[in-house]
Amino acid sequence: MYEDRMLCESLKDRIMSGEQASAFIEPGMTVAFSGFSTGAPKAVPPEIVRLGKAKDLTLICGAALGQDVFGPLADSGIITRYSAFQFVPNIRNAINSGKIAYTDVHLGLLSQKLRGGVFGKIDVSVVECAKINPDGGIVPSVSVGISNALLECSEKVILEINTTVPVGIEGFHDICGSGAKPIGSVMERVGEPVYRCDPDKIAAIVITDIPEHDWVFRDVNEVYEGIAANVVECLNKEIESGGIEKEFTMQVGVGGVANTVLTCLRRGGFKDLKMYTEVFSDAALGFVEDGLFTEVSTTCFDLSRKCIEKVFNDIDYYKERIVLRPLEYTNGAPNIIKMGLVAMNTAVEADIYGNVNSTHSLGTNMIYGVGGSNDFARNAKLTVFLTPSTAKDGAISCIVPMVTHVDNSEHDTDIIVTEYGYADLRGLSPKERAAKIIGCCAHPEYRQQLWDYYNGALETCGPVQTPHNLAESFSMHSRYRQTGSMKAEK
Repeated sequence: MYEDRMLCESLKDRIMSGEQASAFIEPGMTVAFSGFSTGAPKAVPPEIVRLGKAKDLTLICGAALGQDVFGPLADSGIITRYSAFQFVPNIRNAINSGKIAYTDVHLGLLSQKLRGGVFGKIDVSVVECAKINPDGGIVPSVSVGISNALLECSEKVILEINTTVPVGIEGFHDICGSGAKPIGSVMERVGEPVYRCDPDKIAAIVITDIPEHDWVFRDVNEVYEGIAANVVECLNKEIESGGIEKEFTMQVGVGGVANTVLTCLRRGGFKDLKMYTEVFSDAALGFVEDGLFTEVSTTCFDLSRKCIEKVFNDIDYYKERIVLRPLEYTNGAPNIIKMGLVAMNTAVEADIYGNVNSTHSLGTNMIYGVGGSNDFARNAKLTVFLTPSTAKDGAISCIVPMVTHVDNSEHDTDIIVTEYGYADLRGLSPKERAAKIIGCCAHPEYRQQLWDYYNGALETCGPVQTPHNLAESFSMHSRYRQTGSMKAEK
């Protein structure tokens, strides 16, 4: 039953089934879903496919997770355009096969673009929530993302009340727009604990009890341990020099490398840190209990089902230590600058001058999207990019002469870390950066190739600012395409 969740009398006549609500989705519409890792609608999307009426849809979602939700939509062929970040293999395959036109967007700017009409009119948004209060205030579920902007910008709104999310989640959230004043501390609240939406927009309310998908996170491995150890060494040196405080505030992405870095920070004796980040993972949750993090701001719980249940079972404890905010505020430049963040994100490849590719395989195939890495990289006090030195069992060097796609430029890259070391690029010229990156970060089997490229570029170009032999800039990538390995023949 849902009597403790649907408390607004004037909206009770909007309650209907997911099948009935899906009928509001017409061909050619622009449709938006809530969800940032977690918190996506789960009842209506499958019904859109089953009904079979919708086609040629533009789909907007802050960060799509959930093969069971988004997979059938992609497989049905009804999505022809998509923004802005995606994890789902079916969507990614459709993008890379040309079936879906994809627009990659800096996530911190997505809400602003929605309000500015960049994507045209949003016909219908489907937003998951936990409860609707008597005054119409909508209690968010386990993520915020762009939901506040969707409720503001959409012509029609479908709400999914998910009863697997406890009503006690109310109070976790600080719903504020990009125009709100910057916070003075991680846990300071400047907004409301609920969304606000014009009740006339709400076309349907669907009650669902579908739980979150159970995410699987990558295991720790020896390479990740090496990267993490170098991060700890780098941070300790930065603390000793007075560059950052001992109890600094950090942002870190998710995945095996990020989780290993957090584990090594705890082993290295770090404690009483603060986290101001976009996504909050299983590892980070454990470190709230251990005292590594005393305060956390995020836009979502990017947690496995086991860890979400852990939060639900001790909700008051975590509510005192964690706050969930809209993406535009979490990723907004004023707050990132004021927090003085140490930002750590992963790279697909980095070139010898410090440019970073975060999104494309060999420059052509989309992997996930740029996400919020640039929001943090450009505005953090210290920006660190992490990558293994090689991929594909050593067949690919992740340090290359020139990246095949630029997501974060050399101007926003302070430090690059691999399992072989780290290169502090601050204050260095391009030639000095090249020497640091090749010497400190490249895999030993690829260092000579990179030195050969760099020295050849010097001979070709002369005493220029950034030496490049354009005829050879992508020779390692071309060799991989032809032979299956970037390694030069000996």
